Amino acid sequence: MTERVFDSNASGPIVLGLSLPEGSVRVQVVEGLTSARVVLRTTDKTGPAADAVNRARSEQNGQALGIEVPEMPGNVMMQSRRGNHFVQNIGVVRGSVTGVTIVNGRVVSGGTGTMQAVSPIEAIVSLPTGSSLGVTGTSTDAEVFGYVDQMEFRSVSGALDADGVRRLTADTTSGHIGVGRITGQISAHSVSGSIDVGLYDGSSATLNTTSGSVGMQATSAASGHVSAHSVSGSIRLTGTSHLSVSADSVSGRVRR
Repeated sequence: MTERVFDSNASGPIVLGLSLPEGSVRVQVVEGLTSARVVLRTTDKTGPAADAVNRARSEQNGQALGIEVPEMPGNVMMQSRRGNHFVQNIGVVRGSVTGVTIVNGRVVSGGTGTMQAVSPIEAIVSLPTGSSLGVTGTSTDAEVFGYVDQMEFRSVSGALDADGVRRLTADTTSGHIGVGRITGQISAHSVSGSIDVGLYDGSSATLNTTSGSVGMQATSAASGHVSAHSVSGSIRLTGTSHLSVSADSVSGRVRR
């Protein structure tokens, strides 16, 4: 295993910015924790994933901590587990990779441009209460346990699942966006992934998809405007009778 630990040199809530091109981020908000910690790890001892962990950079300015993991070279395939499914993410391919043979997760034969299989890179994050978080990547999944103040998530094929956020901005192409509770504002955009908000008692919501579904349940404490739009996905909004709502889908079903 290759592992590196990054500790915040400031106590109390922080604003963490994490750039991880491929892999997974698991965040735990810990009550009583005085300073943040980020652990980057992969089960590989050598190779592209291990090199990426070893070359990760960090920079801190007051309560803001930034960590950047470099991209791995082309012809790399990362296999990870998402729920009950194995997901394979492939980097930039150089040359032909036809006829590749993989045994126990390792490429053992292939022609020009043979692809190398690597283990996932994981970021294990511990945050004090009141912290904010930004995650960017190409095929990066993020799970957040606990409540964060503000969060920004941008990924192409990655998924987001968060317990609770005051203000969330999320943008993905094919990944799912799910949050248990929004207490302030949410702006979420996905092309083919779904958007689900368990409980909404915020003041502004913008939920847009192309073919993904949209679902949200508002509480009596919610206020302001809710905008939900899809081209072919279904939209289901409940508890919004006291709100200003704009919801439409070109070919999908809209239920309120």
